Amino acid sequence: MNIAIPVTPKPPQSTFQIRSAVIDDIDAILTVHREAFADKFGGAFGHNGSVRGAAALSAAWRRQGAQALRGMYVAEWGGKIVGTTTLRTWEMGHEDSSTAELAFQQVLGLWGATRSIFALSLLDHRIERHEGFITDVAVLMPYRRHGIARQLLVHAEEEAKRRRKQFLGLYVSAANDGARTLYKRFGFSDIRVRRSWLARLIFGQRSWVYMRKNLA
Repeated sequence: MNIAIPVTPKPPQSTFQIRSAVIDDIDAILTVHREAFADKFGGAFGHNGSVRGAAALSAAWRRQGAQALRGMYVAEWGGKIVGTTTLRTWEMGHEDSSTAELAFQQVLGLWGATRSIFALSLLDHRIERHEGFITDVAVLMPYRRHGIARQLLVHAEEEAKRRRKQFLGLYVSAANDGARTLYKRFGFSDIRVRRSWLARLIFGQRSWVYMRKNLA
């Protein structure tokens, strides 16, 4: 009996480039995030709510305009967005939470918006003045193992140095061995572990490791 074995499609023969994100990239970025961060989407928006969650995020980002995408970079391969990362710094300030909340309420309703905003707040981090904080390192499955994630990190590090930051920081799930290995190879070290039973209840992950790389 012949058994069909699924084969992960290989990306087209091309090279990738990294550039700053623009408003027209929003839907493609969220496609990458929905795949790479399925656990976070499921926790924040419900196990069957990732489509509505992406719609809420899209509405919030579009309302905020270019401000929502500051520090966000995309990896483009053959004209397709296949990866992302974001570098946040102290001087960028905070997002316009009232605008985001309104967009969430319009898409998710009052209860859904309240629940989602609370869930996402559990992953917040207070950025230090000399820190370049990295979030949303993500690459679509067929395009992994081609050095894209590493180059996104390189790009973020170069930008952090340009802004005279002294170190990079990020949080990663303690259970995400693949990501932790990547970050350690890139020069990050474990600094502390944040534990939360609420995060365990909502995202299925109780422990998150804060990792740091010195730039000085």
